[in-house]
Parts: sequence; structure tokens; C-alpha cells
Amino acid sequence: MPTLDHEAPLAVLREEPALVVELLRRALEVELPAFATAVVSEADFTQPLPAEFHADLVIHLRDEAQRPVMGIVVEVQRARDDDKRWTWPLYVCALHARLQRPTCLVVLTSDAGVARWAARSIDSFQPGATFCPLVLGPEQVPRLEPEDAAAAPWVAIVSALVHGAAAGGATAALAGIEGARLLGGERASLFTDLILAQLDDVARRALEVVMETRKYEYKSDFARSYFERGLEEGRQKGREEGREEGREEGREVGREEGLRQALLALVARRAVVSDEQRARIVACADPDRLLRLVVEVGAAADDGAVARLLAEL
Repeated sequence: MPTLDHEAPLAVLREEPALVVELLRRALEVELPAFATAVVSEADFTQPLPAEFHADLVIHLRDEAQRPVMGIVVEVQRARDDDKRWTWPLYVCALHARLQRPTCLVVLTSDAGVARWAARSIDSFQPGATFCPLVLGPEQVPRLEPEDAAAAPWVAIVSALVHGAAAGGATAALAGIEGARLLGGERASLFTDLILAQLDDVARRALEVVMETRKYEYKSDFARSYFERGLEEGRQKGREEGREEGREEGREVGREEGLRQALLALVARRAVVSDEQRARIVACADPDRLLRLVVEVGAAADDGAVARLLAEL
């Protein structure tokens, strides 16, 4: 089953598929054809064989007449998986045949070791013509500072997902939160949740320290209020009950309510919300489940898919 750290970068690229082009040009200096739009497309490469092959994401670059000029297969890789080196060429070949246009494979990872493994050429595919995935790992994805987010908010979000949990990644996480704030609306809450969900306790504390020591200028704006919402509720709970753990409990309560409201707003935008569905969301007290639903509902193909996701609550 896909994990949240696998799905988070895909959620970003589904919202802004042209971002993969910007990353390829900026990080790898790859020359790509001129295009007017980038759209997410079918990622199923099932063949008439007793096996199924599904890429993580497929993006079409299209000209002004909406004709494809290039196809890009995106795979998010969190760990080594040698079986992938047998199936990756199939994805690209199938897309190449489908579009009859240039194609490539892009592997996105936050692990430097996995990046080195994925970048190795696949020599078994065609003698004399090796197949080399294009890899965007920690050494390729830029680590942005908060002041860089205004110029490239989407890159800042991906940078936070790749670097935020690593040593010294607090400023990248803060840049991603600022990038999310600049997008505004429901996307601000969604991508801030995704960034914070990548951070362990140590990384979260480091982010708090950076926000304080840098005297973060948005203390009264989205990022600060979002980050502090649960903290203040925790302080109040601790004062009322005389328990030190109220601080941490309150942060979790605030995060849970924020996710619940984000999910309600997202479902309302995607489909008509029934009283039963609303009641299921309100009754859910599992922050991890709420966060996963925010991602899955955002990527759902239609209203029926939304209803099936909510039926699992």
C-alpha cells in the first residue's frame, strides 16, 4: 500500500505537473521541447499478459493545439527495489508507443543512496544503448531558503519534501510552508500538512527553533498561526488540567481539527457532501487517516471515487 511519504510528492506534481519540467531544467539542465501545457495522464501500462504495470504518474507536454510533444513517466522511490529496474523501461516504451513522441523516466527521491542506485544505467535493456533514468534526489533538488519561496513556491514545496526531514533541513521546511502560504486557499493547508507530516519530532523542534531565531516575519500570518494553533490549545489544556503533556496533546488536537476542516472543504469542492459523509469526517479522530484522505480525495478521478474513499471511514 502506498505510504504518505510516497504520495506527498505525487500530490504536488498532480496539482502542478509543469513543475517536473522546471526541476529537470534547473537541476539536470535537460533540454525539453517547447510546450504550452503540462497535463496528468493515464499511468496504466498493463499489457496483454498476466501482470499489471502502473507507473506513479504520467505527464504529457502538449502544444497549443493540445497535441502531445513529449511524455514523462514519474516514479517516487523511497528505497531500493531492484525489480523496478526491469519495469521502468517498460513504462517508457509503452508511453513512447502510445504517444509516438519523445519520452523519459524521472525518478524522485529524498534519499541520496537511493538516488545513486536509481541513476545507474540499465545495461540489460538494449546492448549498446543503455537506459539511464533521470534522477532528482537531494543533490539535484535545490534546498531553498524562505526568502526564495516567492519566486518559486512550487519548487519550495518539493524542496521541503525532499530536504525538510534531513539534518539542517528546517529552513527548507520553512521555505515550503511559505511557498504553500503563497498558493493560498485549500492548497495552503494541504501542502503545509504534507510538509509537516514528513518531519519527525527532532525536525519539528528544529523548525520551531528556526522560526524563533530568524524572527520569522509571518508570525501573525498563515504559517505562524497554522504552526502554533495546536500549541496554544495544548497550553490551555495543560493549564486547565495541570498536565505538562497538554502541550503535545494540544498540538495533535489542533492538527486533527485542521485536517478535518481541510478535508471537509476539499470534499465540498469535489462533490456534494451528504450528511452521512460529513458525520463520518467529523467523527474521525485519526490524524494520519485524515491526512491520507486529504491526499487521496485531492487526487480522486471523479465524485464516485470520492464517495468510495469516504465510505472507508
